[in-house]
Amino acid sequence: MSHAWEKSAAVWGGVVAAIVTYSAAVLLNLPAYLFFPRLLRWSMTPIPGEPAMRWYGWLVDALLASVVGAAIGRPFRGRPSWHIVWVLAAMALVLLVGHEWQWFRRG
Repeated sequence: MSHAWEKSAAVWGGVVAAIVTYSAAVLLNLPAYLFFPRLLRWSMTPIPGEPAMRWYGWLVDALLASVVGAAIGRPFRGRPSWHIVWVLAAMALVLLVGHEWQWFRRG
């Protein structure tokens, strides 16, 4: 059974853009928005003495990339293969687990 969204090049473009952007941000340690939970504040620069969460910034980057990817993919009429997305997602997962392996070894 096929769903309408599975045929959409816009959705495909958004998913691919989000996977690539999130993975690149984490693996290459790209600058990201920082969220300071005690201050409930966002910033691009660290605040001395305040713990920051970079992960939320990576999610924002992935969301913005998915919007851009969907906009780029929207005009295309062809039906892109979702197999490519599964392969890309699996590769990203393996790379991310390898990159963050120290977190999995704790305990």
